[in-house]
Amino acid sequence: MFSSLLGRLPVHFGGEARFLASRIARLTLTSMAAYVIADRLVPNPAPLLAPLTALLVVQHSIYETIKSSIGRVAAVTSGVLLAVLFGHTVGFSWWSLGLTIFAALLIGFALRLSDDLLEVPISAMLIFVLGASNTAGAADRILETLIGAATGLAAATLVPAVRVAPAQDALESLGTRMGGLIDDLAAALWRGVRPEDAQHWRAKAERLFDDIAHTDHALEAAERSVQLNPRALRVVDAGAALRNGVETLERFAVSLRGLARAVTDVAHLDERNRILDEPSLREPLAETMEAIREAVVTYARLARSDLERDAVPADIEEQLAEAIATAQEQRDLFVDRLLGRLAADLRWPLYGEILMHLDRLIDDVRVEHRAEAREMWRRRQGPAKYLPERPARAVTRAGGMLRKAGRAAADSAERNAAAADVGATPNRPRETGHSHHPPER
Repeated sequence: MFSSLLGRLPVHFGGEARFLASRIARLTLTSMAAYVIADRLVPNPAPLLAPLTALLVVQHSIYETIKSSIGRVAAVTSGVLLAVLFGHTVGFSWWSLGLTIFAALLIGFALRLSDDLLEVPISAMLIFVLGASNTAGAADRILETLIGAATGLAAATLVPAVRVAPAQDALESLGTRMGGLIDDLAAALWRGVRPEDAQHWRAKAERLFDDIAHTDHALEAAERSVQLNPRALRVVDAGAALRNGVETLERFAVSLRGLARAVTDVAHLDERNRILDEPSLREPLAETMEAIREAVVTYARLARSDLERDAVPADIEEQLAEAIATAQEQRDLFVDRLLGRLAADLRWPLYGEILMHLDRLIDDVRVEHRAEAREMWRRRQGPAKYLPERPARAVTRAGGMLRKAGRAAADSAERNAAAADVGATPNRPRETGHSHHPPER
């Protein structure tokens, strides 16, 4: 019931600024709640470890918060117990401190605490400050850590964040920036490409790949935010949907950079071979680029509708199909005119490279490709949709073993039932003289 109510909450909470504001508010309120609870349960005058732990364990996703809580509690408990052990056996001195830190780091590595590794020796040293024989102080530190971790986990579970909107914004912004570079290409074709355009296009293309890296970072945060998140129940697999869009635009950027380089190479030819300066050729090529620009911007906009199971982006897909059809029509016109001019021209490999990149740009954003992918995302089920890769593999493997065992048990029951119907002895293991031998069949 609670999960279904959370599932009806709006997924698109806002952009990056609104997400940061909500995260600051959630961390502040969670820390205050942890302090209030610890103040009532722990006799210490100022139990600040509880709000500190709550601040550290609350992450962007429920899965990360659970992982951080377990690691934090394990680190603090290990450090406290280690300090108490050394304090009661060898006492405190410079060499026992060094030995404690060494043992604490070994324990941290053995437990694979990663980010919480240093918390083990820190907790041990804080207990030495309080006095290793002060078992009440050690117990209070563990209790405060548990209160902070529990409060942070409760906050992440009751008010989970779905950080999908920033990834969508980044993907749409990436498409818009690609459209800006295509606009520059089209404008240069209309006025005539100059050799100095190459440096400008190269710089913009490099910035595109920086934007792709930023978008990939936002996508990873979106993937983590939907893991074990009840608010994401009505959302299509965000990782698969947005990841497909980023990979498509990354391929698009590679082809776009190749096209810009090829067009610039044409500008370096002698005047007799620069046939793209002729209006009959540059006009259809420029119009092809303008149609491709409209297609890639529309494709990036479609990312917002890919995550809703009940979304029907037919109107936007129709715009994309129209842009692709226009680009294909102008491309064919360009090819027809180009073939007539290249009949006796030895520069045809260079113009063939331009055509190759045009075809790739058009094919990358076709409607049918993304429609098939969208249906595959929406049909995706199982633990891989909600869990990280390693836990999902473990759950899938365990489920396969259980299904296999269930089928074997069902087959054995059917054979026994069939044997009983004909009056035969049911199929069961034979007793052997040695219990450690496997039963014979």
